Amino acid sequence: LMDGMNVVGDLFGQGKMFLPQVVKSARVMKQAVAHLLPYIEAEKLLLEAAGGDVKTKGKIIIATVKGDVHDIGKNIVTVVLQCNNFEVVNMGVMVPCHEILARAKVEGADIVGLSGLITPSLEEMQYVAGEMQKDDHFRIKKIPLMIGGATTSRVHTAVKISPHYEGPVVYVPDASRSVSVAQSLLSDQAAKYIDELNSDYDKVRAQHANKKQTPMWPLAKARANSTPIDWAAYTPPKPKFIGRRVFKNFDLAELADYIDWGPFFQTWDLAGPYPAILKDEVVGEAASKVFEEGQAMLKKIIEGRWLTANGAIALLPANSVNEDDVEIYTDESRKDVAFTWYGLRQQGVKPVVDGEQRPNQCLADFVA
Repeated sequence: LMDGMNVVGDLFGQGKMFLPQVVKSARVMKQAVAHLLPYIEAEKLLLEAAGGDVKTKGKIIIATVKGDVHDIGKNIVTVVLQCNNFEVVNMGVMVPCHEILARAKVEGADIVGLSGLITPSLEEMQYVAGEMQKDDHFRIKKIPLMIGGATTSRVHTAVKISPHYEGPVVYVPDASRSVSVAQSLLSDQAAKYIDELNSDYDKVRAQHANKKQTPMWPLAKARANSTPIDWAAYTPPKPKFIGRRVFKNFDLAELADYIDWGPFFQTWDLAGPYPAILKDEVVGEAASKVFEEGQAMLKKIIEGRWLTANGAIALLPANSVNEDDVEIYTDESRKDVAFTWYGLRQQGVKPVVDGEQRPNQCLADFVA
């Protein structure tokens, strides 16, 4: 099973296999391991009865951090570690920091593992590392922290997470590496491994600090180079109504025609615009398969009325103010401000193209 998953990992890394196949492979492996576990446990009992050593290699707490519901990679890592005689406590998804640390203490965990797929998870991982630093249990024992997930990276771990915690913080690029990393952290050669890791992180941080910075203009100069629009020569179309409208129990079948399938394929790590992606030479076959399955699920949702679609919109008068902001008014008198939308203007130095200076844009430029 492990050899098979290693092949899957290699093919995925080479771009010859894609996330949908990886997920299905992981599910098959999980089912196979569940079938084998009773036999493995029985074998351990026999070995123990014969006086053999059945001690696990270590205990690992693993969780998807607060705010993130993705657990495919984490579950693969769990199975891989269990198959290599590590005891793993999988806490699931959306797990708050205090629960992770409390469980690690109760279980006497040798390693804490954090997983996340979305960008906000990176900040939560920094927070967990900082809380481990504040806690004597983790700081004094220097309990290792393993970091993994699609949005994580060696650079981010070295620059953003590791500085928050004195203990070892290790980026694990994929499930197949989790075993070697865990073994290295808990082996007799752990000190050497951690020294090499810290030396590597120092180099990464130095390279990151020396990266060429994007040249910036002062805000006043950027504002002076705003998007040129002649509002006197433009009359915007008047909407049919001003105010708020609510839509209740909207027809799901009608909404389905407007679904943007791009993010669906991006979720499966399949790159390319829809519908061209379905005929792509590289990912076309995999994309077509998941699209077919997605359409089948969507049909069930619509026919079974699993969801109710409600919505609300508001069309309100607006004007740009203070050069970068937009005021939204309650009615056409424009006396009462419903709220102000604060904008950020581009401040990077803009090039001259065909004799024209590219503007430093802001959303407020496009509102009169």
